[in-house]
Amino acid sequence: MLRIIRILFICILFCTTISSTFSLNSLRHFHIVTSFSILKDWIDILIKDIPKDVFVIETIGLVPVQSDPHVYQPTPKDVRNIACADLIIVLGLTFDGWIDRLINASETKATVLRVAHNVEARLMPAADPHVWHDVQKTRLMVQNLKEALCKMLPEAADTIQKNAMLYDIQLVELDKSIKEKVAALPMNRRKIITTHDAFHYYGAAYGFSFCAPVGLSTEAEADSKSVALLIKQIKDEKTTAIFFENLANRSIVKQIAEETGVVISEKNVLYADSLSEKTGSAANYIAMMQHNTNLIVNSLSVYVKNQPVYNSRKNRNTQLKTSQR
Repeated sequence: MLRIIRILFICILFCTTISSTFSLNSLRHFHIVTSFSILKDWIDILIKDIPKDVFVIETIGLVPVQSDPHVYQPTPKDVRNIACADLIIVLGLTFDGWIDRLINASETKATVLRVAHNVEARLMPAADPHVWHDVQKTRLMVQNLKEALCKMLPEAADTIQKNAMLYDIQLVELDKSIKEKVAALPMNRRKIITTHDAFHYYGAAYGFSFCAPVGLSTEAEADSKSVALLIKQIKDEKTTAIFFENLANRSIVKQIAEETGVVISEKNVLYADSLSEKTGSAANYIAMMQHNTNLIVNSLSVYVKNQPVYNSRKNRNTQLKTSQR
């Protein structure tokens, strides 16, 4: 009798193992690869709460947070991830063009979505890819993502559409909040210097004038003539705000600040092409836009309140003492 019980127990255990394995294999695995951190943030929001008993969805961002997509060097692991992908999401507009080589090398069968394909971009003459700094353009790109995901995952379309709707409400509020915060700044106090030309769309959308010694890519180098012209422009136009960027080289910005006498703080760091770590102030797209806006508005508000007069290098020490009071 004991032997029969043991045999029955083994049979039940075997059948349970087979059943569990079959159930796991019957789940649909879906692999999504994104080129950089902002796109991954949007995707993770859209697929939130999709039932795990229907899909096992894995999202991979090739360029890590706090890494520069302009100069990213792909790894063999990136090629493997692309080869296994069902959907590859890139920005387009030449921003993440390096990924095309990986796609060709991997011989992947994945669908490739360029989310900015219908976004109006500035041409100079190459397209300016930093379109996410305008929230209205981001809303359009998230819509493109939603449509692609619903097409490829029709069983989860209701959840994806709900997530997209709720996120769009947040984006509308974000856009409104930025405009309200900026409204108090005088128009003649909205000239800003950054490291590379990444904030044109932010300036166009919210009423700022941005200048930079480096072009659209951080990979470019500032030539001495351009820097000299920019220094002259700062002096002529009484520009009062210079900001570092989280990824770009700070030496050229420090040089400009030194030459013009405009005070710059190590804390004045804008996020241009990447999110921060989860514990940072730009852990997701909305947090990044809020951080940049608060930093810009607060910095310029101090200048407006104190009514600064342009200071040459000669009286820069006086300005520093005043700002520290």
